[in-house]
Parts: sequence; structure tokens; C-alpha cells
Amino acid sequence: MMLVERILVLTTTLLTILAGVGWFTSAPRRAPPPRSSVNAVRDIGVPTAESIDAAAGVVAQTDPFRLDRRPTSVPYRPDLEGVVPPPKPAKPVLVLEGVVGNVALLDGAPGHGETAIVHVGDTLGGLRVRRIGRDTVLISGADTTWRLTLRQAWP
Repeated sequence: MMLVERILVLTTTLLTILAGVGWFTSAPRRAPPPRSSVNAVRDIGVPTAESIDAAAGVVAQTDPFRLDRRPTSVPYRPDLEGVVPPPKPAKPVLVLEGVVGNVALLDGAPGHGETAIVHVGDTLGGLRVRRIGRDTVLISGADTTWRLTLRQAWP
């Protein structure tokens, strides 16, 4: 071994021994016992019943859990608690029978027993005709939009 290598090995060994001795002889530091803060609390007293009523009135008037800070327009009805809402009406089965220009022929339209002739903007039983294309009709309801396509185009 060369002299430099011997010095490095000796220094590493010495530092390792010093680290081990320091680790074994060091005592863990204990945290100081927590101080009780009971004596630091000031007696704020008991609020009066009138002040509690006034604070409750302010909270009730400002509706803190509503975004607009106003009461709801729908009153609460406890008699309806647990009552099952009526079932939604079934969605109609609409069939596009044909398109002639800007007029569509629809089967299955609510309130019509036969084929209904509709234009853009017509309303049939709550369903509104939004667009009539070359071979498609777009109809929208309260929660559904139908895109009706012709089954077979005329030659």
C-alpha cells in the first residue's frame, strides 16, 4: 500500500471508532414536561340567556348554510317525510318515418295516435323539435335528447 492509502484507511478507522464511542455514550435528550395551561385561561364568565337568544336569532335570519343567505322558497313539509315520489312517466318510443324538406314525420309522439307532422320549434307533449336535417331529427325533452335517424333513405 502506498502512504496515501494507509493514511486514508487509518483516518477512516479512527473516525469510525470515534462515531461508535459517541453513539454509545450519548444520553437521549428528554423533552421537558409540558406546562399546564389551566392557570393561563382567564375566566370569561357565563353569557346571559338574552345574548344567546340574540346570537341565535342572527344566525337563523342569515341562513349561514345557504349560499344566498336567504330562506328557501320551498317550505319544509314534515308530512312528506318518507313518502315515495310518484314514478316518472315512461319515455316515448319515437320513430322517424320520413323527412320532406324542413318537415318530419314522427311516430310515437306523445298525444298523437298517428304519425305527427312536425316543424322545427314544435312541441309535442313536452318534447321540442330542435333541428331537422336531411336524414336526422333532433328532439329534446326535460332530461333526454333524441337523435332520430331514418332507417332507410329513399332512393
